[in-house]
Amino acid sequence: MIEFIYNSLANFGYTHPLHPTLTHLPIGMVMGAFLFALAAIVFNRSSLARTARHCVILGLLAAVPTALLGLMDWLHFFDGTLLLPFKMKIILAVVLVSFLLLAVLLGFFGERFHKMVLALYAVSLMTTIGLGYFGGEIVYGTRAPEGVEMGDLAAKGAQIFQKNCSACHLTDSTATKIGPGLKDLFKRDTLPISNKPVSEASFRNQLMKPLGKMPSFAHLPDEEVDALIEYLKTL
Repeated sequence: MIEFIYNSLANFGYTHPLHPTLTHLPIGMVMGAFLFALAAIVFNRSSLARTARHCVILGLLAAVPTALLGLMDWLHFFDGTLLLPFKMKIILAVVLVSFLLLAVLLGFFGERFHKMVLALYAVSLMTTIGLGYFGGEIVYGTRAPEGVEMGDLAAKGAQIFQKNCSACHLTDSTATKIGPGLKDLFKRDTLPISNKPVSEASFRNQLMKPLGKMPSFAHLPDEEVDALIEYLKTL
């Protein structure tokens, strides 16, 4: 079912993850709740406290489809592999929903627990920042090489790398991030982990039938793999 959804969207030219399209709503609602609740205490306005509570309710409702789309992206693009950024996002998402739910429940008691509710809003805001950080690690965790001019194919490969590979691999180092660093990959004698001779064929085989905990990228079209290889040759 999940693959059918992504394949159907791809037929219309949409090949991006779905999760980011909804993340702004719960994040914005949590930020709004904290600011309105803070203003309610500073200006002693109960109407602002009600607005803050409404923001939290909307944020809680939006968190459900946002988490569902995140789960779908994880299964589709990363084959459900439990890499560190995904573990942290799952943990923080559970924490965030728990705090928001508790804040909503305490809101039924009126102003009696308003300071505790404000603290919950503040912690929820910090949790969304943590979620954003690890989301950024997945998408932007690797810098593109500096001082290298890339053709159109390599530039396309850089985008493919950012979307599919940057969560696990560095491009400016051989150090291990989650997987091995890929700097000078096509200048080496052997591939990391598999120790097979470096070649385009070996790299394609690693993508299709990876060793270790690396998820399979057999879903990538040949033209995207060509672009990815061209990009890696610039490292």
